[in-house]
This record gives sequence, C-alpha cells and structure tokens, in this order.
Amino acid sequence: MRMKTLLITGATGFLGGCLASKYLEEGYRLRIIARNLRGLPLKEKMDKIFPDKTTEERNAFSDRIELLEGDISTENLGLSEADYLRLAGTVDMVVHCAAATKFENDANDILTQTNIYGSLHVAGFCARKKVKRFHYVSTAYVAGNRRGIVFEHELEKGQKFNNNYEQSKYEAERRISSLAKQQGIPLTVYRPSIIAGDSITGYTKNYDNIYAFCRELVCLNDYETRRKSGNDSLIQGRHEVRPVSLRIPGDKHSTINLIPIDYATNAIFHISKQEEAAGKIFHIVNPTPPTIEEIAEWLKVATGIYRVRVVPQHEFSASAPNALEKSFFRRNKAFQPYMFGEACFDSANTRAFLAGANIDCPLITQEFISRSIQYAIQTKWGKKGADREYREREYEVEGTGDHQKTGNNSLVSNI
Repeated sequence: MRMKTLLITGATGFLGGCLASKYLEEGYRLRIIARNLRGLPLKEKMDKIFPDKTTEERNAFSDRIELLEGDISTENLGLSEADYLRLAGTVDMVVHCAAATKFENDANDILTQTNIYGSLHVAGFCARKKVKRFHYVSTAYVAGNRRGIVFEHELEKGQKFNNNYEQSKYEAERRISSLAKQQGIPLTVYRPSIIAGDSITGYTKNYDNIYAFCRELVCLNDYETRRKSGNDSLIQGRHEVRPVSLRIPGDKHSTINLIPIDYATNAIFHISKQEEAAGKIFHIVNPTPPTIEEIAEWLKVATGIYRVRVVPQHEFSASAPNALEKSFFRRNKAFQPYMFGEACFDSANTRAFLAGANIDCPLITQEFISRSIQYAIQTKWGKKGADREYREREYEVEGTGDHQKTGNNSLVSNI
C-alpha cells in the first residue's frame, strides 16, 4: 500500500506530538505545520515536536518529515501560495490538533482566531485540489454544563458553557461539521476528556488541569518541611505556627474524567485508520472516572498534605477562607466549575471501533496519581533547569489568629 502523507497541526503540543510520533512509527509521511519554527536549528525544531525521541531515532525517520512554519489562524494556513497548493495536492489526510486552551475571558480573541477560524481554514484545506480525510480533535466538554448522559452524536442542546474555551470548541465543531457536509469532506471528530500523563511512565508535556492542584500541594508540603527543619536562612527564627487546613469547594461525589495520554493516542490512531469512522464522532473518555473525593485522597498520600478537604460550597462560604485557601482558589479559579460535576459521556462508537484491539482506558489509581506527580517533580513541572519557587507570601501560614507574614515574595528550591 502506498505510504500515506499526513498533515498534522498542533504537533508541538502534548497530544499532537504523541500522535505525530505514533504515525511516524507506523510508516506515514508527515507534514507538520507549526508556529515559531523559523530561525530555529533543525535539532531544536525536532526537540519541540519529538522530545521523547533519541537523535538516532530522529535521523531514522527524518526523510519522512517536512516541517513548515505556518499559522492556521490566517489564510492559506500561513504558508506561501506555492507550499499551500503543493500540500493540497499531495496530502492524503489531515489530523487537526492545534488549539488555544486558555480559559481566561481576556483570551477570547485568541480562542476565536485559533479554535474557530483556524479550524475552518484547516477544513477548507481538506477540500482544495483533492478531498482529504479530516480528523478533528475537539473536546468532550463541548457538552458545557450539561448533566446526565451525553451521547456522541449530540452537540447542540442549548447548553451553557463553563468558559470561553468550551464555547469556542463547540462553535468550531458546529461550523466545520456544516462545512464538511457542504464540501463532501469525510470528517471524523474525536472528543477527548481531560488528558493526563502516560499510564506507565508518567510522561507529560501539559502541566495544567490536575497538575495545577498537585503543584500547589507539593510546594506547600516542601515549604512546611523546610520550615520545620529550621535550617534555611530565609526562614530561621520564625515563630512556629499551626499548619493550616485547605478547604476546596466542590462536590466530592462527582467525577473528573481523566484519561492517560497513551490511551488517547492509541484510541485516536486506531480509529483514524478505519474508513468506516468517517462521518462519526467518538468520545475518547474514561468509562469509570474517579470521583473528586478519590482524587483528593490520592493527592493527600502523594503530596504528604493531609489537611485537604473537599467541602460543599455553602460550607466553604460559611467562614472566611484563610490565606492559603485564597491563594489556592485564585490560582485554580479556572478549574473550579469542574469541581461541581460533569456529564456522563457515552462512548458506544469508541467501544465498537476499539473492540478486539486491546486498547482500553487504564484505571486511574493511587499509583497513577503518585507516578504523575513524581514525573512532574523530576521534570521541574516543565521548566527545565528552573529553581523551585516557594510562594511564601501567597502561603501565609495561619496561626492562632494572626497571619504570619514573611516579607519575602518567594523562596528557592528544586521543584
């Protein structure tokens, strides 16, 4: 069979990079469009996309890769007319992973330009010169604030959204689905839930979502350990105070739909090879997601911070938050809506297309959470060579009544 040529966007990201590696390993030719590649030496470009590959591995498949500086939010994907038309005539299929993922309202323009118009530009490319299969990576959270069972064929149900990211992905999926029907583009949509690290190694490139919670707890634990030791010049001579508790508002019985990156990669890759997947939508989700209470307990063990409690909103609001709770809430404000429940994502299509392939979503367990945190610590939370920052002013430790302020913005460590 002729070796297929695949155009992939978002290959410098977590899922996009893992998918790019998978397609390479299976013999595909890759055309990779990414921003901010111009001027970088080839080795640095490859490092950004394939950080898990050795030099020998990269050399072995370098003749099947073409890296192009581009921008999907602009016409012709930011390519020259010649490159655009050349790719349009030679590419067989497109995997579109690129997306802006900021939840903040002030990022709305970026979300619109990248997630909506960028996706439409990529969809339009699939109809130029020859029709190409289009694999679009959406998100399960286009369901917004819906509850109950959400089926894979459903999209527009009058739902509201927790943030602009969800809404932009919803709008993008709605528009490209319409365009695909008009242009006869064979479209497959994948809706992964929250992607965490590798189930075996803990490997990740994305330190958002649950990692943001983990980092705060690890930093706090390390700070308190150094306080107690009394051997740090920055904290010597301070008064010993009672460690504070950390209340997190949420519904401890609701679930968080976490999936390991290796499951997401293998599931999408396997489904994408099947012609029958065209025209279908797949929830790439965990069929047995853990509850928030379970994750909280596992985080306690993994970080050594046992004073964490998930409490109902009315209980949290009944008393003023301490300084640690204020800091924690502020840093993780974007994720608060997900602490109060989510939909139950049906995945009948996914199960049917993965049947017999030995591709199952691994269970999220204490071991998985501990492994993920350990990997994050070893890689300094994605900041190679960076010193550990203690947010000492943020973590004002509460005593019997007065906050003990340190007067320093940060401390230095190894996280």
